[in-house]
Amino acid sequence: MLSFLKAKFHWVVLLPMIFFPVLNGSMAGRYWQLNSGLLLPVQKNQVSSSSELLIPALSGDLDGDSQPECLASEGETLQITNCNGQILWQSPAEWRVSEAQIADMDHDGREEAALLVWRAFQPWPVDQFMPYGGRIESHQNHEGQSCQLILIGWQKGDYREIWAGSALANPISNVLAADLDGDGLLELAALENDYNSNRKGGQLTVWRWIGFGFSLLDRSESRWERLAIMGDGVHYWFFTR
Repeated sequence: MLSFLKAKFHWVVLLPMIFFPVLNGSMAGRYWQLNSGLLLPVQKNQVSSSSELLIPALSGDLDGDSQPECLASEGETLQITNCNGQILWQSPAEWRVSEAQIADMDHDGREEAALLVWRAFQPWPVDQFMPYGGRIESHQNHEGQSCQLILIGWQKGDYREIWAGSALANPISNVLAADLDGDGLLELAALENDYNSNRKGGQLTVWRWIGFGFSLLDRSESRWERLAIMGDGVHYWFFTR
C-alpha cells in the first residue's frame, strides 16, 4: 500500500513544451492504457486523435465558497492564495515541495491541494513500542529526507493537513491524477524511482485510493524519464519516454 509542482506557475508552462515534440512523434516512447487495473501497452493509432494533454490544475474551489483558490510557489515553498496575491496557507519552512496540483485525490467530493513533499524522515510512531521497529527505516535518502504525498484542504474553518502518508518506500515524481478507468473517481499515476538513484524518472505506476491511503494497481517493468497523460473527455492514455 502506498501510505503516503518552480517559480510561480512555471511547472504548468513547461510541461506542455516538454512533451510537445514527444507527442508529435519526434521522440521514441510508449503509449499505455489502464484496463481492468492493469497497464497495457497500446499503439499510437489506438489513441484518439481528439485527445489533449492533461495539465494538472493549479486552481480550484478548496473551501466550498464557489470562489477559486490558486497554488503559487516561491522556490520550494508552496502557497495557497485567493488568486489575487493574498496568501491563505503556506507550506512549513522545513518542507521541500517538488510538485503540487488541485484534485479530489481522496474521493470525498471536495478538492484538495496534493503536494509531493520532501522532508526529514519520520519513523512510524508505533515503532518505539514494537519489539521489532524500524520497518520503514530504509524509506529515506542519504541526507535523511523522505518523499511523501500530503493533502492540504479546508477543514474546520481553516486550511490544514487532512492526510499525509508515511515516508514512501520509493520516491515518486511526475504525479498526475485522472479518472483512468472511467469509474468517475480519480486514480494517481507517477514514476517511481529509488532514493539514492542518479537516474531520472522511474517505473510507471498507477495507484487507487482505498479509504485511507493508496493501493498499487500496476507497475511497469521498464523505466522511463517522463510521463504524460492524454484524454478525449472519456478515455485516457499514458505516454512515457
